[in-house]
Amino acid sequence: MKQKLHSRARFVYAMLAAVAGCLLAAGCGQHQDDRVRGYAQDGYMGYTNTNPNLPGRNMALTYETDGDMVGQVLAPFKAIKHKRVAISGSAMNVFLKVDKQLSDKELTKLRRDAQAVVQYNMPRYIVHVEAVRD
Repeated sequence: MKQKLHSRARFVYAMLAAVAGCLLAAGCGQHQDDRVRGYAQDGYMGYTNTNPNLPGRNMALTYETDGDMVGQVLAPFKAIKHKRVAISGSAMNVFLKVDKQLSDKELTKLRRDAQAVVQYNMPRYIVHVEAVRD
């Protein structure tokens, strides 16, 4: 009976040693890349890093700001004398009055270039640009 108890104790100690060894090996196996990283200081606990469409603190997606953005991206076009933006849902219509001196070919090129620039900068809209001489 004493020998049976002794072998059982040996078995228990061996099992405890094996479990302790596994836990020790698992705990020491961390790499340098496994460090804990904090959240970005964006006020959303780092959520803006995973959802770039979430507006930031100083941003607001409104029709007024979208219209202002169209004005900014069309500012380099010197032939444009007046611009008007109409937004209806996902459609953006941009009406341009341009210099009288433009030929038909120049007018067509200006309209295409303006459409490309506005569409690139406002991807959430379906952009249509109309240009007429002033």
